[in-house]
Parts: sequence; structure tokens; C-alpha cells
Amino acid sequence: MTVMLGDETSFMAPRRLRVFAFDPGTGNKFQNRSIRTVTITLPWEFDPSDPKIPFWGPRGEYLEVVDYDPASGVFYEPVNLNDQQVLLNDGLDASEEDPRFHQQMVYAVAMETVHLFEQALGRVVLWAPRKHRPEGQDYDDEYFCRRLRIYPHALREANAYYDPRKKALLFGYFTAGQESRAAPPGTTVFTCLSHDIIVHETCHAILDGLHPRFAENSHADMLALHEAFADIVALFQQFSHPEVLANQIARTRGDLEQQSLLASLAQEFGEAVGRGGALRDALGKLVDGKWVVHDPDHRALDRAKGPHKRGSILVAAVFRAFLTIYSDRTADLIRIASHGSGIMRDGAIDPDLVKRLATEAAQAARHVLQICIRAMDYCPPVSVSFGEYLRAIITADHDLFPEDDKGYRRAFIEAFTAWGLYPDIPVVTEKSLLWPSLSDVIEDALNNNDVSLKDVKDFNQLIADLAQSLQRPFASLKRMAEAEEGSSRRTRIPQWFVEGMLARGWEIMQSMDDRLVRTTENWIEDDNLIKLAETDTVDLNLLELDLNVDREFAWDVRGFYAKLFWGIVAQWPAPVLNLLGIATSNANMATLKPSAVTGKPRFDVYSVRIARRIGKRGQQEREYVVELIQSRDGYMDPELQDRIDRKGAKKVAQDLIAEIEHERGRKASKAEKEAVKQKVHRDFRYRAGCTLLIDAKTFKIRRVIRTRHMASDNDGLAAMRDHLDRSSASAMNAFDEPEGVGDPSRAFAMLHRQMAAGDD
Repeated sequence: MTVMLGDETSFMAPRRLRVFAFDPGTGNKFQNRSIRTVTITLPWEFDPSDPKIPFWGPRGEYLEVVDYDPASGVFYEPVNLNDQQVLLNDGLDASEEDPRFHQQMVYAVAMETVHLFEQALGRVVLWAPRKHRPEGQDYDDEYFCRRLRIYPHALREANAYYDPRKKALLFGYFTAGQESRAAPPGTTVFTCLSHDIIVHETCHAILDGLHPRFAENSHADMLALHEAFADIVALFQQFSHPEVLANQIARTRGDLEQQSLLASLAQEFGEAVGRGGALRDALGKLVDGKWVVHDPDHRALDRAKGPHKRGSILVAAVFRAFLTIYSDRTADLIRIASHGSGIMRDGAIDPDLVKRLATEAAQAARHVLQICIRAMDYCPPVSVSFGEYLRAIITADHDLFPEDDKGYRRAFIEAFTAWGLYPDIPVVTEKSLLWPSLSDVIEDALNNNDVSLKDVKDFNQLIADLAQSLQRPFASLKRMAEAEEGSSRRTRIPQWFVEGMLARGWEIMQSMDDRLVRTTENWIEDDNLIKLAETDTVDLNLLELDLNVDREFAWDVRGFYAKLFWGIVAQWPAPVLNLLGIATSNANMATLKPSAVTGKPRFDVYSVRIARRIGKRGQQEREYVVELIQSRDGYMDPELQDRIDRKGAKKVAQDLIAEIEHERGRKASKAEKEAVKQKVHRDFRYRAGCTLLIDAKTFKIRRVIRTRHMASDNDGLAAMRDHLDRSSASAMNAFDEPEGVGDPSRAFAMLHRQMAAGDD
């Protein structure tokens, strides 16, 4: 692709855009004047556009910036990032006064964050789908969401948040108060100009698309994990800007345990609202004007209340691991520079040493951040604790870099255990923290007499089913339709399900680019579904096309494979499903609702996606991530829970109405019946399940990552009930629909508003 600039023709260069490195209040300080701005480079193909056509807003493949200010009732003039002067000058000059620069900044920083995730995960980023619940239906229909909207001036308040209903990032602006230590009192502070805040909110949106159930308040660590993960990415993304990193290395003389901008988040925002420092700080804090480093405290989590306090402990642990790694990587440089004493002389350190230290810090930070992001594929699909996130971190890094020459995993284990963040296991070692393989799970089940040798033999056929469904989905559907009673598939899938899947698969194939459809020497012309299934003309692994096709196609393919996997897994024997954490009997448990297809307890294959990683020797490792989730209706009243489990909500409602009529000697009124209806409606959803990691070469199940309890486990249900009972309504579910808690689309707004006010 080429771009015409005047009479000259040149190859299409990456799009370069100037942004504030931190936030204006921090950058405007005299000591930070040299790092006030940085330039972000975005590959042109990330948002491909003809440079001769205006790129207003901007509006691209992933993002759409809409600069409407509801408080003023105006649309601000949109920036055209394809304007020749803008292209030649790396975007507009950084300006607090120009709304067009605000648009440029949120776009550039958010896109850089998207790019970071795609590099770490090896697949395209997809936003959480739009949802609509048809009348009378108990579940949502989902639709592809192409663009996340960004409103730079959406709120006139000290807040910024991701709105899961609108699929949008909303940034506020406010007047600095008399207690402000950054912006002068009475001046305007724009949250859309804080690099950290933009990254933080973009991470919420990306994580919502990756793990929609991670925002459910099912465990004390869940909302805290959402907040902490967004902070971790924002914190370490700063290390990708060389000029900023070198400046802070020089200022701290290579000691990143000292106070520095690299360890602080949302500096201006925290100071402008009177917090006296950064909004959250992973390293330490100012006490009476003196910098005090946080010492690890293994009891801190027991005292922490609220998602932000708990999340800050996770951030501190990850940053402590990074400092250990950085110190080890630079120990030789410090010894040389200090002539073996390890104590640096007074004064500025040598510029060459600054450069070397900055290089080591950047490499360590990049690896730590990629570990933390990749670990999100190694978590249980719901109700994740900080200890389980540590297991995900260790397993993700071990599977890609078995040797661990630099001791990164040891650093993580030490930092997490020092802060009291570890799973409930007898001994905390690298080996014990690894999630079990399928063979480990089978061996434990055999030792406990949970499965028989016959069940184990069935696994061979099940693995073959998985392999075929990935490599040749249409052939797998055909085989599913021909499954006979008495085979290892003990549940028969109805013909209408198979036919519907074939039809959907053909629709997806037709939407492919012609270059990808041409899998043989001849173009496909016949759309006859029966012939398609018989000849397998276009049978290929659609998941492998993820990076080469339109993102909507990738979304369609993931949904198609999720249903295909469900059809495969639903046929598996009960002992096998139990090994994967899926309950297969709802005896005396009516809250575990049956599937309309199989009649057995319902479960969903929530996601099937591919992950690509580059190993130590430059080899590409590929695996499939499959998430199975099972849901159960939960009630805050244990007696009502037991009653509905035994009889079902409908029968219990009839009994309650009969009791009212017997007690009052008359027919129940409409209002009384409605009250009973509300009473037997669930208070929350209790979920359980597992994540399967499948090798893309051998199609063997490498890891089985189960939740602590099954959906049929009353102990797990009681634990969630107790947690919800202790939780405040304002910290409830930000994304799902917690009945009786108010508007869920406002939950994240309230969560961030509390933090701005200084509450936990």
C-alpha cells in the first residue's frame, strides 16, 4: 500500500501520534519537561484507511471516538488523523485546550493497549458482544460489537469508567478543588488526558470481552482482580516508552524502589481530588512528606476491605516480583559501576549505564506484563482467587519457557507468598502450583475410585472427537449425526441441532474472503448442505484463520466452535464430565436447570479461542482455550434454596400462594402473587466449570483448570452466599445482572466514583 503526499509517492508508514506521557499536571512540572510527551507508533494495517479519505473522530476497525459533551450539549469538532499536516507532524501538538488533541490521545493510547494484548495473546481482540433479551426468553441473544466507543468528555465529574451496556469508555472532567496539589485550584482536569486512566479503562473493556464472567461479584477477589489487572497493564505499559524510562532511571540512579513516576498511576487525578498523591501506588506512599516503601505483609489481604484495597495488594505483589527480576538482571552492571561495592557513588550516574539499566528494565517489564496477560488464558472461567491467578501465571510461563533461566517464576512465587497471595494447597512450590494435566486428573480420579478403567479408555475416543472437530468441523458434525446408542457417546444429539450447525457453518464459510474459501483447485459453487457434509470440500480449521480475516468472521467462528464443542462434550459419559467439573445429575436440585437438548443439567461451552505464543527458541506455540461453565440459581435464604431445590420454583410458588390463601381465608391478590413470584425468582447465579488447554499440534488436553467447587456443590453455593451477604450493594456485579441491586451498567461507575472520593 502506498500513500500520496503531494507529488511524491512513498510506502505506507506506521501512524505516529503524539500523546502526554503521564498527564498534564505531571508533565507540566519543570523537572518533567523533557518527558512531557511521547510518540506512539501504530501499524497502519491496524486501522487501514486510504490516507486521501478523512479519518474523522477517529473511527477505525476497533475504536470509534465520539466527542459529545452532554453537560454542554455540544459536539466538538472531530480530528482528521489523515490530514496531511497531521500525518507529517506525528499528529496534533499536545494541548490541554484543544478537544481534537483529546480525541487523538484517547485513540492512540487505547489502540496501543489493544496492540499490546494482541501481541501477548496471538489473536485479535474482540469486545464483549451486544446483548438483547427477547420477551419471554430466559437468555440473551448476542451480536457482534465491532467498535468500542470512546467519549472523551462524557461526564462533568471526577470519574472515568467502562460502560458494559453501551460498550463505551466514558471520561469525565472536573474543576480542581482547593486541596489540589497538581492543577491550580479552579482549573479544569481532564481524565481523558491521563495515559494511565485511558489504559486502565481500555483494559476493563478488553477483559470484559475475554472473560465476561470475571466481573461477577462471586468471590472477594473477583472485582479486585479486574481492577488490579487494569492497573498492572497501565503501570508496566509505561516501560514501553524509552525516553520516559531512561529519565526515571537517571533520576532514581537505577534504584526503582525509590519514588518515581513509573510506579504511580493517575498522578494528576489523585492529586487534583485532594488525595495527596497518585490514585493508586504499587510501591509506597508519602507519609508526612516523606517517601515510605510498602513492606510485604502476608496478613494484608485479611484486613483489606473492598476491591481497590484488595487489588492494590495484587499490584504490589506483581511490582515486587518485577523489582526482584530487575535487581537480578542489573546486579552485574551495578557491581561494575560501583567497583564491586554495590554502593553507587553520589551524583548522576553515567549516561551509558542509564541506557543499559533502562534496556534491562524494559525487557524485564515486557516479560512480566506478557506473563500477566497470558495468564488470563490459564484461569478458571469464573470465580478466580488471587492464589489461582498465581497458579495461572506460573503455569502459563512454565508451558512456554520450561527452563526459567532468569528465575522469573521464583520471583513471582516469593512476592506473592510474601503478600499472602497463594492457593490453599499443602506446599507452595513451582511444581505444586502448576495446573494439572489430563493424566494427573485421571490418575487422581482412579485413586479415589471416581472413575473406572472403562471410563479412562473412553478418553481416547474423546480426544479423537476433539481433534476432528477442530481440524474438520463438518466431518465432525456428520459423525455426530450418525452416533449410535451404546457407543461411548451416551447422550444422543438431536438431528435438528446438527442440521442447524451445518447451516450456520455454511453461512460462516460463505462470508469468508474468496482467497480463503479456495481450499482446492476448484472454486466452491455448490451450496447444497448434504453434499457439503459428504465431500468435506471446505472442511478446514477455521480457528487458525483468526489473524487473517475480518474480526466479525473471527467472532462468528468462535461462536460456531463453542456450539460444536458443546455438541461433542454433551455426549461424553457422566464420569468424564464430572472429572471436568461438570455436574451431570440434578436430583433434588431443581435450581440446576436441564438442557432443552439433552434433558441433563445444562452447561455452556462459553468460549473456544486460539492462543499463539513465541517460545525461547523463536518457535510458535499454539493451543486452544476452551471454557465450560455451568450455572445454578441461588437464593440468599438457605431454607428457600433447599425448598426450591427439592420442588422447583413453580411448585414452591404454588405452595406459598396456597399458604397465603389458607392463612387469610381468601384468594391471593394480584399484588400478593407478584410478591411470591419475585420471592422465588433467583437472587444470584452461582457458576462453576473449567478451562481446557488443548495442544494445537497433538490435540491433547494439556491442562484441566477447574473451579474449586462444582455447580452441584452446596458448599460452594453457601460460600458465594456468605460473600454476597458481606458485600455492599455498591460493589456488586459490574457486568452481569445482579437482581435487586439496581442498574448494573452503573456499577463500575459507582466503583470508580467511590475510589475518587477516597473510599474503599
